[in-house]
Amino acid sequence: MSFVRAFQFFLTLVFLTHSTAFAHDMASSSLRVAVLLFEGVEEIDYAGPIEAFGASGAKVFTVGQTKATVESVWGLKVTPNYDFSDAPEADVLVVPGGGIKEAWKNAKLLDWIRERSAKVKIVMSVCSGAFILGKAGLLDGVPATTTASLRPQLAQMFPGTKVSDKRFVDAGKVVTTAGLSAGIDGTLYVIERESGRKQAEAVATYMEYDWKPASN
Repeated sequence: MSFVRAFQFFLTLVFLTHSTAFAHDMASSSLRVAVLLFEGVEEIDYAGPIEAFGASGAKVFTVGQTKATVESVWGLKVTPNYDFSDAPEADVLVVPGGGIKEAWKNAKLLDWIRERSAKVKIVMSVCSGAFILGKAGLLDGVPATTTASLRPQLAQMFPGTKVSDKRFVDAGKVVTTAGLSAGIDGTLYVIERESGRKQAEAVATYMEYDWKPASN
């Protein structure tokens, strides 16, 4: 190996070590985060929150109705860590959106969300995941948001909720976010709420995410 290539390799190792150390330096969160997966789930809806929660030091795991591999809306296949029968306790339950036409009609999935929502501190939906929360009865009497194109439909289907055009809505136990990348904003907000602004800012910096908390 030439000196130049050896030096480049050394710099790569230094960068990777620094990046990993930086992530672990932020790891002061004690949050346990369960991320629901189902057939047709949208990739960024679950991957964005997983990245942000993970960088904050939270313990993140995925849950499916079974441990069978599910295919995301753009073809990415992922295998849940746990199923409904053996999923550990959590502080936060993330319900992504995507292709929800089967998920929101799945009685076992809705029952599991209802059961888990009674035990967690926060239930956070991303994008059209708000419709799943609505079907589970979690949006009755609370403000909520969803992806922009589906807000009229959300208001029509669940008249008990006041639909907002914000990037995310904090209704106490239930936090809903708008579409796709808004799930990252909602996650950073939850991190800020639970672990402080500095922790959320550190995560956003690490992700190189242009977070504007004051605009929400």
